[in-house]
Amino acid sequence: MIGVVLFLLFTVIPVVETYLIIEVGSRLGAVETVGTLVLAGLVGAWLGKRAGSTVLREIFEGLRRGEPPAVKLVEGLLALVGAVLLVTPGYLSDIVGILLLWGPVRRWLAPRVKDLAWAALTRRGFVFMGDGAPGPAMRARHEAEQKFEHPVVD
Repeated sequence: MIGVVLFLLFTVIPVVETYLIIEVGSRLGAVETVGTLVLAGLVGAWLGKRAGSTVLREIFEGLRRGEPPAVKLVEGLLALVGAVLLVTPGYLSDIVGILLLWGPVRRWLAPRVKDLAWAALTRRGFVFMGDGAPGPAMRARHEAEQKFEHPVVD
């Protein structure tokens, strides 16, 4: 699965991006095409900063209310990825970047990405304890606590 994803990321997507740039360039002209790509990069940097600031503010407000920050942290990561995609030259990456920076799409996508990441980590042996402490080192402690009637004391 990882091989397919890497193949798409580093081979197919750049070829599609190059094709789209050539097509747009043949219809708009070279200067206009470069201009749209530069403009998308500038807008991406501005929107990324704005979305990042918004997500950070929402994280801190949620922490003050006692809400766990997991989904908001994923939203921040999605905003960062969206900004990077907008700064990266290409029309396909610009479309995906704009979608990731658009609040409703990002808020819809973030819990799903968090759940996928949580499931992937759990399948790989991470044990998430009640206090939120993750990691493979916790697995041995968790298993030891399950074997004995009393918990392991540090």
